[in-house]
Amino acid sequence: MTDTEAELDRILRKFAGFIRLHLHKFNPRRFGLDDEDLTQEVRIKIWKVLRSEKEIKCPASYIKKIIDSTVIDQIRKIKREENVYNYELERKTSELREVYANRSAAGKELRNLVERAAESLIDSRKRVVKLFLMNMTIEEIAEYFRWSRDKTRNLLYRGLSDLRKKIKDWTEPDAD
Repeated sequence: MTDTEAELDRILRKFAGFIRLHLHKFNPRRFGLDDEDLTQEVRIKIWKVLRSEKEIKCPASYIKKIIDSTVIDQIRKIKREENVYNYELERKTSELREVYANRSAAGKELRNLVERAAESLIDSRKRVVKLFLMNMTIEEIAEYFRWSRDKTRNLLYRGLSDLRKKIKDWTEPDAD
């Protein structure tokens, strides 16, 4: 064991309770800090001071200063990480707002197109297609109109086919 290691061991044994109590007064858990991690950071800082061959004249006050700076450093680190996280979250949120705004506008256009196309269907197909577009099942639509499942299915499939044709005709440029 070197002199530095022996001195570190002596200081840590002598001031172990002092370090624990002084760290405890900060209540590090409220910041999400672990007592053991902070204690280890304090040990490392003391070891670095001893290794630099700097003489510690008043160990208690010097250790108190090391503990204070260690806790403050860790709290600042957490705040920096939170700020980076919040910045990235805000950046991502604004990017998504842009994407959703564009999608929303395109979605409204598509919805309007589908509504116009559905309105142009013959009455029996129009009613079935509209209910289907409102997420009703074939069985629910058949029960609502008191029709057979087969009749409802046929009207729906023909109505959807007509709907597709109308939308395709309205959206594709003329091939002149």
